[in-house]
Amino acid sequence: MSLLSNTALKKIFVDGFYRTHAGMLVFIFVILISYCLFINTLGTVRPEQIDFWQFFFTISIVSNPLILTFYLIGSSFYAYKSLKYVLSQLALPQQEFLYYSFIASSKKQQFKNWFIVQVYIFIPVLSYTLYAITVGLIFGFYFISIIILLFQLLLIMAGAYVCLKENNCLIEANRPSWLIRITRKWNKPVFLLYSFQVFNQSKLAYVLTKLLSWVLISSVFLVFTDLKDNDKLLKLITSCIVVAHVAIIYQEKIFNDRYLSFLSNFPFTKAKIFFSFCLNYLVLLLPEICWIFTNFGILTSLELIAFAFSAILLFRSLLLLSGIRVKGFLTGIFCLFFLFYIFIMFGLGSILIPINMVVAWMVFRRNYLNDNLRGI
Repeated sequence: MSLLSNTALKKIFVDGFYRTHAGMLVFIFVILISYCLFINTLGTVRPEQIDFWQFFFTISIVSNPLILTFYLIGSSFYAYKSLKYVLSQLALPQQEFLYYSFIASSKKQQFKNWFIVQVYIFIPVLSYTLYAITVGLIFGFYFISIIILLFQLLLIMAGAYVCLKENNCLIEANRPSWLIRITRKWNKPVFLLYSFQVFNQSKLAYVLTKLLSWVLISSVFLVFTDLKDNDKLLKLITSCIVVAHVAIIYQEKIFNDRYLSFLSNFPFTKAKIFFSFCLNYLVLLLPEICWIFTNFGILTSLELIAFAFSAILLFRSLLLLSGIRVKGFLTGIFCLFFLFYIFIMFGLGSILIPINMVVAWMVFRRNYLNDNLRGI
């Protein structure tokens, strides 16, 4: 039974994982091997130092804490990708026999089977890890070499444990998420439904958007270290924050077309619909709004938030134009960002607030109803 279990699990999960991610694995590990074996050094290097510089990246893994951290993060990402693939396969209807056959064996045997599956999936990472450990031991980096190996084994064991727990769970159709369970009895305004959608099913996209926003803010402050309280710089940062959220803006349009197209049949004025959807962005931009209020004065903060929402309304109204798609939308965003930059550099950033609002309202008023009729 154990042999059959290992064979079936390997065929379903290991072979499938490598088929699905073959391109990524070949690219990454060919680059690493090419770097280690064929890279040429710059300048004059003594013959006895060539081997060291050719293996510089590998040596850095076992000697430099920063490079080690990046390598461990990369290993964790690989573990996440492999676990995500295995769990997605477990959820398929054709794999339901696993819930009724393999769980007949003991938990210890099941864990062993899943551990072997994870080891097979981790072969590329483990191969390079063992290579790095060998180089580290040769050069005398014993402690970090052991830490790397233990970390890899912990990732494998954690993946095997998660698969074991998932394989022994009863199949539950439409299991509600924690957000749905918490907010089940709340009154949900129709104009805030997209925010619930983001926190329920698009958490990763939201987190990545916040990371991009933070990177853009930090990058601008890093470049202009001496101008932290400059009005032009603050408006430029606010423009970057809004641009970082274009994916969320675009997804809101798709969500509204798919689930809220009936709003045009309700007795809502266009002005109410135009401004009410800002409630979503008030919630989704709450971290940035708190950051602005805690770092700048009240008047400055209110001006920056007004500038941000005027830009969001303009970007959102662009999506109502006939025939616009992702490429056209991104092109329009790039052009508007460049235009914002010119206005801001000439000290005219505050004028953009009423201009954005007026243009956004005109585009919305002219295209909202027709857009919904097309959707219907």
